[in-house]
Amino acid sequence: MGRGQGGDRSAAQMPWQAWLAGGMFLLYGIAAAFDHGMSLAVGEAYYRSAGMTDGQVAYFSAVPAWAIVGWTLSVWGGLAAAAALLLKRRQAWILFVVSLVGGLLYVLHVLVLTPGREAMGVLWAMPLVLAGLTLAMAVYSRRLARRGVLR
Repeated sequence: MGRGQGGDRSAAQMPWQAWLAGGMFLLYGIAAAFDHGMSLAVGEAYYRSAGMTDGQVAYFSAVPAWAIVGWTLSVWGGLAAAAALLLKRRQAWILFVVSLVGGLLYVLHVLVLTPGREAMGVLWAMPLVLAGLTLAMAVYSRRLARRGVLR
C-alpha cells in the first residue's frame, strides 16, 4: 500500500501551519543572517548605510563579546531551526531553544544592562517579540517531534 492508503503510518504528515511558520522563520532567518554578517564584517559603514544616527552607531559598535555570542546563537540557531523544521528533523526544537537562549542573552544586554532601548528606537521591543515567537516555535516543534512528525 502507498502512504495515502495507510502503508506508512510511522511518519505523520506535517501540518500546513508548520510549513508556513517554518517558511516564515526561514525567510526571517536569511534576512537576520545577512544583517548579522554585514554588522560584523562591515560594522560602522553598514550601520550608517542603514540610516543609523551617530549615537546608534556608537552603541551598536560597542556591544560586548558575550552579547554578540548571544546574538550569533539567536540568529544562526533560528536559521538552522527553521531549516530543520522544514526538513522535518526532530532537532528543530533544540535549535529553537538555542536561538531562544541566545536571544535572551542579547535582551539582557540591550534591555536590562544598557540603554539599548533608546538606541533601538521604535524597534526596542522586537527582541522580546522574537524571543516569544521563538519560544512558541520551540514548544510547537517539540510537540511535532513527540507526535512523530519530525524524525
